[in-house]
Amino acid sequence: MRDTNARAVERLERNVSGGAFRFAVLGDIGVYQDDTVDAVRDIARRDVDFVVQMGDLTEFSSAQEYHWVADLLGESAVPTLAVIGNHDLLGQGKELFLHHFGPTFLSFEHGGSRFILFDSNSREYGFPGNVPDLEQLRSALGEVPGGGHLFTFSHVPPGHADFDASLTEPIEQLQAERGVSISFHGHSHRFSTDARRGVRYFCTDALEIHSYLVVTVEGDSVNVEQVSF
Repeated sequence: MRDTNARAVERLERNVSGGAFRFAVLGDIGVYQDDTVDAVRDIARRDVDFVVQMGDLTEFSSAQEYHWVADLLGESAVPTLAVIGNHDLLGQGKELFLHHFGPTFLSFEHGGSRFILFDSNSREYGFPGNVPDLEQLRSALGEVPGGGHLFTFSHVPPGHADFDASLTEPIEQLQAERGVSISFHGHSHRFSTDARRGVRYFCTDALEIHSYLVVTVEGDSVNVEQVSF
C-alpha cells in the first residue's frame, strides 16, 4: 500500500470531529508483529478517531517488513499514521518509508487541534545539526484555528543519546513557547512521562509490553491513559 499517512488523513477528514475526541498512540513495532496485530484489533474495539504509531515500524527496513506493516496499518478499522524510526532508516529504508507512508514531516488538523509528525532520528544522519528540522517545526507550530491544542510526534525523544544534544534545549524551548500540549515519542521501549518547561512528554511502551496510550481531548482538558491489551 502507498501513501498510508495521506490516506489516513483523508479518511479522518471525512469524519470531522465536533467537541471531544480521542486518539491512540502506538509504540515501536520492530519484531513484535503478532503483538502489533493484537494491538490493532484491540484499538478497533475502542472509540478512537485515529492512531499515531511512533516509529520503528520495522526491525531491518526490509521491503517485506514495509509491505506487511503498510498493509496492516493502511487497512485497519481506524485511520492510522506513522512517524519514521531509526530502524526504518536502515539501508533503503527511507525510500521505502516515503513510498509506503509519504513525507517524514506531516501536519494536519482534527477537532480544532493540530498534529505534527516529524523525523528526530539524529544519529542515523550523523548529527548534522538539522535533524530534527526546527525551522520546519517552527513554521508548523503556528496559531491553531479555534484555539485548540498542539501535539507533536517523533520517534527519538529530546535528551536521549540518539537525539542531537545541540538541539535538545532549542526544541524544548520552541515547544514551550508555542504552547505544545504534549510531545509524544517512542524508541526507549518503556513508558515514561515528564514535564519540561510546562510541556508534557510521553514515551510509549514497545508493543511487546502489550500497552498503548489513549488520549482524550475535551475543551482545555487533555487526558492520557495507558491501556493494556
